[in-house]
Amino acid sequence: MDTAGRIAAWLVDGPSRSGEPGLSETELLRAEQTFGLTFPPLLREVLGRVHPVRRYVSPQPWHPPSSPSYPDWRLRDVAGTRSLIAIPADGVVFDVEENDFWWHAWGPRPEGVPERLTVARREVALVPELIPLFGHLYVAASDDSPVFRIIQTDVRLFALALAGLADVTDEGPAPALAEWPVGVVPFWSDLHAYAAHRDTESPFAHLATGGF
Repeated sequence: MDTAGRIAAWLVDGPSRSGEPGLSETELLRAEQTFGLTFPPLLREVLGRVHPVRRYVSPQPWHPPSSPSYPDWRLRDVAGTRSLIAIPADGVVFDVEENDFWWHAWGPRPEGVPERLTVARREVALVPELIPLFGHLYVAASDDSPVFRIIQTDVRLFALALAGLADVTDEGPAPALAEWPVGVVPFWSDLHAYAAHRDTESPFAHLATGGF
């Protein structure tokens, strides 16, 4: 099986994951235009084979509905998919407000929280918008983007590149790396380096303060 086929199989292989027929070229273009995104070529090929969706589980009265964790590129839940796309940037802003996070490249940290939020929202609006795969997994618009696992400013590495998803067998840490930052994604690769080194003496620990 080729790489795209192996990724497609992985994306729908799980207790909460399923798949439906892949997207047509028209559907892919419509999704990109609707959300202002560009799918990396390998992900376009994968989505042309299968469209991952949540596996249906009969609802239980003691389990309230959860927020969507699977993007619907067929546009049946545009609002839910927009919320997933916004999560990485919103999580950074949340940590600015709640967890004393500040990215030093933004300049001196203002004294007041409202002023900090103004700067943070302006700055995160300029960084690459990431594409949700499902859950907390995101990629940028190129095949060499790492697969990031993002919870607020806690950015971890799930796979070294999109093609690496075909070889993921569990959610353990990615292999140790000799070079940092990992990948070529502005801000997000650096934020990953900070998250991985913030409690060390590494220079990457000085990229920011606070967070998660």
